[in-house]
Amino acid sequence: MIYYFSGTGNSQYVAEKLAEYTKDTAFFIPQVFGQMQSDITVTEGETIGVVFPVYAWAPPAVVMEFLSHVHVDKKAFAYAVCTCGDEAGKAMDELHRLFPFTSAYSITMPNNYIPMFDTDEPELEREKINVATQRLPKIASEIAAHRAVFDVHEGPEASFKTVVVNPLFSLFAMRTSKFAVDDTCIGCGECERGCAFHVIKLAGRKPVWQEGKCAMCMSCIMHCPKRAIQYGSGTKNRGRYVFPVQQKTRQVVRPDAEKSTQSAQSSTAVEFINSAEIKTFTNPGVEVRRLLSPDNSESRRVSVTEIHVKPDASQPRHVHASSEQILYALKGSATLLLSGDTEKIFAAGDVVRFADNTVHGLVNTGSDEFVYISVTCPPVN
Repeated sequence: MIYYFSGTGNSQYVAEKLAEYTKDTAFFIPQVFGQMQSDITVTEGETIGVVFPVYAWAPPAVVMEFLSHVHVDKKAFAYAVCTCGDEAGKAMDELHRLFPFTSAYSITMPNNYIPMFDTDEPELEREKINVATQRLPKIASEIAAHRAVFDVHEGPEASFKTVVVNPLFSLFAMRTSKFAVDDTCIGCGECERGCAFHVIKLAGRKPVWQEGKCAMCMSCIMHCPKRAIQYGSGTKNRGRYVFPVQQKTRQVVRPDAEKSTQSAQSSTAVEFINSAEIKTFTNPGVEVRRLLSPDNSESRRVSVTEIHVKPDASQPRHVHASSEQILYALKGSATLLLSGDTEKIFAAGDVVRFADNTVHGLVNTGSDEFVYISVTCPPVN
């Protein structure tokens, strides 16, 4: 089982990708917690993971409260993954008081706590997500192998931030009274529906924040379609951020239910693939971006890749026994390597099709990078 907490989608994405890679299932902590009839026990030989965002260099209170009801056998494998804008402080030390993990990781993700900081620039957001996406398969493989790893960026003055600053944050920055809504509010109720703790209620088509278990997860502010929700005076001119991949429906399991479930998958007529879902592979001088493939799409009929070839780099002659391939040159020029010793110039704007079992390759004989798109039917790895 993987239990996660998330407000704007960073930790949800990490939890669901780890679940995908490790063939596990991710569950949203507030929903699980709300249905618990008894404590959760993780027995010998079982695996449990916890994924959460770092709030002021410590785990969110809801995560700590949930873990106080989780009992992990010494011979079980437990791991923790936190997401943070820059650094985690001693958040994992705090977590370890209640959750005896063997492995721990921190993953840098886009900033989302706008009461104190503005959001990252779009370029930095994409960079953070891309780096995180590239790290996840390695983290998943280490988890699957039950390796003992501590890969956490704590940052400078970590103990001071967690031990001193975090309690002050909890005392002064967790007040629902600082939430307000301006005249642009349309009463859509998105904030009420998205509040995991049911703190928000609509009154006269305007949201009102009740005193309760607000986690300061920023979900209400970030999901407001009109940017009508503010926290204090500092958020009005700051950006908004929600993880840019369409999120899956959160899965809920009763603690007394079976510990492994499988969601029914349905065919999707329209798919949007975000850059964070595109995997990049490299060989010397060659970078391959798998834009659409069975890894990130329901389609099993075609794959689309973007290939960057540095000067003097090459792709040796090869064949695809049962797939045809179409190449479209986007930038620069290269030399196609065909059957025998045949060669042909392939330049920006050109298109070439190779039938099944046809010899082909290329070498960049120019002085600039060569970029092309490859369409393969059916896909090959």
